[in-house]
Amino acid sequence: MFKKIISVLISSLCGSLVVAVGALDTSSYEQLTFSNLIAGLVLGLMYVVPVVIVLGIPSSILIDIVIKNRDKKYKQLIEIALYIIFGIIGATIVLLIISLDDGTNGINLLAFKPICILALSCSVPFGICSILWNYRLKKSSLQ
Repeated sequence: MFKKIISVLISSLCGSLVVAVGALDTSSYEQLTFSNLIAGLVLGLMYVVPVVIVLGIPSSILIDIVIKNRDKKYKQLIEIALYIIFGIIGATIVLLIISLDDGTNGINLLAFKPICILALSCSVPFGICSILWNYRLKKSSLQ
């Protein structure tokens, strides 16, 4: 469980950096300051961490169950592909929740691209951390 907490922190930080950079409007003449970046980072953490906890940890547990009985040859490649697929599924779930809230009858497909980028910026680092933790734990248990 410790590796999941570290993975959540790292992936939330990556996702909040994407939110912070996306929130900064580079077309304006306002200077990019450290306080603006920190404010965007905190804003991103407020919204990203709960979504990563609610969607990321169950997805990771499900991926661990699926990947447990696979062969060693392509195990990491299959695992990172599953994290990408689950990131897209998570983006779709978030988009469906947002579309229920705004009172429209359809899904706004223009909002899918930024949400998908945000979801992948969280799920890919989460997957990489999980793979590295599994590799590190196996390497230390062999010694």
